[in-house]
Amino acid sequence: MNRFTLFFVLFNSAFVYSQNEDKIHFIEYVNMSSFSISNNYENYYAIHIERENGASAGFDVNTIHGIKFFERVSIAAGISVDWNINKTFLSTPYILDFRIYSSRSNENGMFAYIQTGKNIKWTNSMDGNGATAKLGIGVIINIDDNRCFYLDLFKKSKEQVTDEFQNKGYYKLNGYGMSIGLTFN
Repeated sequence: MNRFTLFFVLFNSAFVYSQNEDKIHFIEYVNMSSFSISNNYENYYAIHIERENGASAGFDVNTIHGIKFFERVSIAAGISVDWNINKTFLSTPYILDFRIYSSRSNENGMFAYIQTGKNIKWTNSMDGNGATAKLGIGVIINIDDNRCFYLDLFKKSKEQVTDEFQNKGYYKLNGYGMSIGLTFN
């Protein structure tokens, strides 16, 4: 047993110390924070189909943290704060994020992602019992060795239940938007 443990420790330490900055790393940490604005082209109640006149808009701020594998694929989790202007509700969904990158280690390049999440009920003004989803594409712009900006375009779908809307069912939103964000290497 002691020989196996010694061999295992020596093998792993040799593998870890043989990695340097020029070699590909298997796993790296990902953190991304962004500010988004969206234009909702469709919004209605689920049970009584009452379509709203005119478009509405929404803002959200989100941050995700996760792991990037082989410098091309990432899985992350985070939280968002969403504010809808038309019906004036605030929600905080926890989100799961899956991304695919065209370049390595946040070099200039493209990415595609899908996010999904469920709202957290904190207080009556931040209502829960709804879901959110985003599908988008973006570009990473490398500023220096430590920071990168990114821009993305997305399609968003969201459901929200508040005390005011409870008799009419979920309040649904569909829209398109744009995000600007910051990520660190």
